[in-house]
Amino acid sequence: MMVTIEQLNRIVTECGNYDPVKEVVASEVVKQINDPNNGFSSNNEVAMLLAHLIHESGGFKHREEKKESRINQEYHKYHGRGYIQLTWQENYEAASMDLFGDYRLKDNPDLVLSSVKMCMEVSVWYWKAIVRKAVKNKFEDFYLTTKAINGRIENSPAHETAKTRNKYYRIAKKILDEKSNGGLNVTTCVVAVVAVAAAGVGLCVWGFPALLACCCL
Repeated sequence: MMVTIEQLNRIVTECGNYDPVKEVVASEVVKQINDPNNGFSSNNEVAMLLAHLIHESGGFKHREEKKESRINQEYHKYHGRGYIQLTWQENYEAASMDLFGDYRLKDNPDLVLSSVKMCMEVSVWYWKAIVRKAVKNKFEDFYLTTKAINGRIENSPAHETAKTRNKYYRIAKKILDEKSNGGLNVTTCVVAVVAVAAAGVGLCVWGFPALLACCCL
C-alpha cells in the first residue's frame, strides 16, 4: 500500500480544525510511511499511526510538548518531542542507540526538533519498537495502541482524549480504504451486480465478471 500527500491532507483536515500539512512535512511523513524498511503494509496500521501523530502534533503543527504541560514533571528534560511526543530518558536512549548507535539524543534531546525528518524518524522508531511490541503486531484493537503511547493518563477507551484518537483513526481508515477500493465499497459492488442479475438483465458468461471488475476497480 502507498499513502499519498492528498490522502494525508484529507485525513488531517477531516479530523478537526487543522489546516493542510505543509508540503515539506507532508512529503517526509508519506515518504517514511511508504518506506518498505519501516514495514507498514496495512491500511489499518497506518490509520492507527496517523491518528496518533495527528493528535499528538496538532495536525503536524507542533514538534514539542507544550511548556505548561511539562512544568514540574519528573521527565522535564526528556519531555515530549517529535510528532509522537517521545518522552522519558530511557526512550531517548533507546531511540538514539537504534537510530545512531550512540547516545546523542540522550545528551542533546533537542536534536529531535532539528528537522522534520528527525521528528518523523523518532516517531516511526517509537511505533516500531514500542507500539508494535505492545500489540504483538496485531492491529485489531485501536485502544491498545493508545495504551502503548499514553496509557498512564488515557487509562480506558472511555477517556475523552482516547475517544478523540479513536475518532481520528476511523476517519483515517475510511479514507485509506476508499483508495484501496477505488472509492467504492467492494461489498456494495457485489450486491449491486447480484441485484442486476436478479432483475433479469441478461449477462453472458464473460459479462458478469467484467461488470463486477469494472464496478470494483
